[in-house]
Amino acid sequence: MTMGVKQFGLTILLIVALGIKPANSQQLLDYIVAVVDNNVILYSDVMEGVKLLRVQSPEEEEADIMEKILTGIIDTRIIIASAHRDSVLIPVDQIDSAVRQITDQYREQFGSQEALEKLVANSGMSMRDWHRLLRQQKEDEYLQRKLEEERFGEIRVIGLEVAQFYETYRDSLPIKPVQIVVSHIMMTIHPDKERESKLLERAVEIQRRLDAGADFVELAQRFSEDLNSAKLGGDLGFFARGTLMASFEEVAFELGPGEISDIVRTDVGFHIIKLEERDGEKIRVRHILIQVPQLPEDEDRTMETLEFLRGRILSGDESFEEAARKYSEDIDSSEEGGYLGEFYLDQVLPQYQMVLDTLTVGSVSPPIKVADQNSATFHLMMLTKRVGGEKLTLEDDFQQLTNLAKQNKWNEVRRRWLADLRQDVHIDNRGFDPDP
Repeated sequence: MTMGVKQFGLTILLIVALGIKPANSQQLLDYIVAVVDNNVILYSDVMEGVKLLRVQSPEEEEADIMEKILTGIIDTRIIIASAHRDSVLIPVDQIDSAVRQITDQYREQFGSQEALEKLVANSGMSMRDWHRLLRQQKEDEYLQRKLEEERFGEIRVIGLEVAQFYETYRDSLPIKPVQIVVSHIMMTIHPDKERESKLLERAVEIQRRLDAGADFVELAQRFSEDLNSAKLGGDLGFFARGTLMASFEEVAFELGPGEISDIVRTDVGFHIIKLEERDGEKIRVRHILIQVPQLPEDEDRTMETLEFLRGRILSGDESFEEAARKYSEDIDSSEEGGYLGEFYLDQVLPQYQMVLDTLTVGSVSPPIKVADQNSATFHLMMLTKRVGGEKLTLEDDFQQLTNLAKQNKWNEVRRRWLADLRQDVHIDNRGFDPDP
């Protein structure tokens, strides 16, 4: 399948927007790989497309990718040349609107106008140059779309064509995507209560000293187990909301200057927080941390609890839904008996996908561990429905086959149309040899 102007345009725009700059611009711009109707295609044009396509198709050889992209660019330039010859025009306000929409999307994606301008500058372009490129890309995209619609419009297929398409391609047709309905019971690691109680006593003793007038900086240097900030007297510097753990920030942002919090429990341990100063939407705090580490036996205990629950469910002593409502720590799904929803299997995270792909409908998985950055969750998964995974058939999938047949017919009509256009356009495909 060739890459049309829309696909190639977005490739270039994304590369520019992300600030991907060629390692050696002189190398990329040093020779012409093709000429279409007096418009040159540079080696750098192709390599910009390669960077993005490599992410989508890492298994393909680079030479194959380069040829595909070059073919797509040539096809696009042929269509654009034909559009110019036929005096096809696109309203200026349509292009202006598209450029504004794209700019707004990138501004939102990167957080601010300043961040967008910095990324564009890192790509070696000014904002004016970038907008000029955007305008050209959108104009080319709209020209190609308009010309294609005028030349062969909407493709239609009749039942006989669908049947012929099916017989011709039945061995290479895609498999129906697997759809699943999933429920789960989630647990996190909890430390031994006796050990946690002893660590809490240490935090209580530190707070007692602070209440008696002890210096916060000195106690942080002596007792805090956040080693990076302890040497600074617990100073974390200025930060805005959304930077640290939510439970920590919830307390810290409510403090007044010089005020010290009660003991705060987070995933890493017990904190005592002191607000030093505010600067607009940012605050500067100190803290003293007594860690509550997760030990291997804590993880083993969580797994054993889930194994016990699984045994009760399999023996019929308790339903999965009842167990989820009682024990699952996923608040959103626990009220629904652990119900997570309906998904395509290939869209599920790999950690879950491997387990779910082995389950039969109604079965419950052994406990599985899913790591997420510095934390982990543990799950029992139940598969309540599974459909798909088989070949398409005329009887059950006629509409989907009709759509595939229409796309195949469209590709064939477009291929013949491009072949006719090539007769009227000068094309000089020089290939990837800088010294022909």
